[in-house]
Amino acid sequence: MKLLEYALLLSCMAAAVCGCACGNTEKGSDSTQAEQSVKVDLNTAVLLDVRSPEEYASGYLQGALNIPHDQINAEIAAVVPDKSAQVILYCRSGRRAKTALETLRAMGYTDVSNFGGLEDAQERLGLPVVTE
Repeated sequence: MKLLEYALLLSCMAAAVCGCACGNTEKGSDSTQAEQSVKVDLNTAVLLDVRSPEEYASGYLQGALNIPHDQINAEIAAVVPDKSAQVILYCRSGRRAKTALETLRAMGYTDVSNFGGLEDAQERLGLPVVTE
């Protein structure tokens, strides 16, 4: 009986892993389908542009803060100390935002979404692009 229970447990675990991997299908610019329907409260969400400072200076979404993706682990706590705060990420294509998302989740941030590239995020959030 123990062998049967063990086999059943392994089957369930394998199905769960496959379900998680299969349900996380990439769409568009590295944002998941689930993230396509994320509801954002622009009054409380933290909008992060994870591009380089030079890219950010060339145009960013109104209200977005700039923390380059390769510096997010060192700088995020000063900007977003609450790990349950809603954090919306974007970059040029979504790839660096995906890397930043993975870093933030590994650090314990629970409400993080990749909105893809600047244009994708602008379209979804309805915010203007600010140029310096």
